Amino acid sequence: MNSNGILESHWPRVAAHFFVDACIVFAGIGLGAALRLGEEWMLALGMYWPAMMVAGIAFPCTIYLCGLYSPRTGTRDLWKQSLMLAACFVGTLVLLAAVFYLNFSTRIGRGVMLWAALLIGVGVLIHHMALIRRFRHFRERVAFISGSSSEDLECERVAQLARGGFDVVGVIGYDDHAPGFGVGSLGSVRDLAGIAGRERLDRVLCAGRAYRDPGLLSDSCQLRYSGVTVMPLVAVCEEFYHAVPLELVTPDWLMNASGSPQLFYIKKLKRAFDIAAASIGLLTLSPFLLMGMLMVRVSSAGPVFYRQHRAGRFGRPIIVLKLRTMRVDAEKDGVQWSGKDDARVTWAGKFLRQYRVDEIPQLLAVLLGQMSLVGPRPERPGFVESLAAQIPFYRERLMVQPGLTGWAQVKYPYGADVEDARRKLEYDLYYMKHMSLFMDLFIVLDTIRTILRGGVCGRGVPEHPFRVDRSWMGTPMPMAVEAGARK
Repeated sequence: MNSNGILESHWPRVAAHFFVDACIVFAGIGLGAALRLGEEWMLALGMYWPAMMVAGIAFPCTIYLCGLYSPRTGTRDLWKQSLMLAACFVGTLVLLAAVFYLNFSTRIGRGVMLWAALLIGVGVLIHHMALIRRFRHFRERVAFISGSSSEDLECERVAQLARGGFDVVGVIGYDDHAPGFGVGSLGSVRDLAGIAGRERLDRVLCAGRAYRDPGLLSDSCQLRYSGVTVMPLVAVCEEFYHAVPLELVTPDWLMNASGSPQLFYIKKLKRAFDIAAASIGLLTLSPFLLMGMLMVRVSSAGPVFYRQHRAGRFGRPIIVLKLRTMRVDAEKDGVQWSGKDDARVTWAGKFLRQYRVDEIPQLLAVLLGQMSLVGPRPERPGFVESLAAQIPFYRERLMVQPGLTGWAQVKYPYGADVEDARRKLEYDLYYMKHMSLFMDLFIVLDTIRTILRGGVCGRGVPEHPFRVDRSWMGTPMPMAVEAGARK
């Protein structure tokens, strides 16, 4: 978060820290060469650039995999963070030695490496100590606008969710409304600008009608131009929860969210990223695919591959190809949810699912343009119809290309019921609003971390902050996708 209270997007912030660490690596090697080699340092960098590129990418990637760019690092013990940072650094040095030792012309000399290690270590330590200090000590002064008990409940849930970053000053009420969750009243919304100045507020958070109230438009604009953020509660959930609680989703939010992603990225850059990543993935993962095919063959009788109809973008049918992980007669009693300890899964299938080996053939669908590398998980048409009837806005996830992996997949485990599908939709809606090249890259890294952990979500499943009555907001108005499906 910025010191002036303006909302700072999570992924650009992570990308900025990623870039800073990469620059520290480049600068450290360059300065190390200058200190060790004197006037010949420029010539040496011409030979060292492959190693510099590998280190500059591998080091921040390793740090991200360890979760050290997350605000949650501020809650860990300092010595644990230091050990993780040191392990990332040593691992990068080992990688450099392993990759470039045999080619003397591109290997960084021992003297240069010693100076570079010292300089990089100091630079990275300063950078991450500043991050930890920022995460631990900065707190914003926040007030809520509320006018009913149901709005009070939503404000209370948001205050609990963001308690590590907010000091809740009080509630600004409608019609002399008295807050009902243990904080004082600051006054009436009619004096919004005066209250914000008197209490030195960083943010004003609006529940429900306040954000859409034309009478507050002038005061809200004045506060924004004065450096005080006025924002709905759902935006705070996006920042801290990295998901969108369905209880706070409105048609207005959906309309605004649909205009947030960059059109060029969706149409051009994302497709180029998919083709490059799928091609590299098929080449590098082919040995694991062959191993998986052999395991399926010896574990049970039947075909090696499993073909299944799924709902693609706008609900169009696509064929998903996977390694078979269940018995051939797994669905003799009809379509069923797949549970954690599903008895229909073979012994080989358990291993293949745990390490996502069964998903590798889907890279072909990515190459063909039927799927994207990153996006909402493609569901079976029957499940889509059933879940859409029970979960509001469920069809919205069909607006974008389904993905081999996705934000919901790395943040939440396999879904086994309607509640799990509801939770995963909250992550899918967040991704659909914030999708970008950086976010896709970080989701791929999160997927690698999940695979290395044996299929366990790296960050766990955070407690859901909302289960409140939203009847005062009116009936949700899901947006249909049939028009898009006919195109």
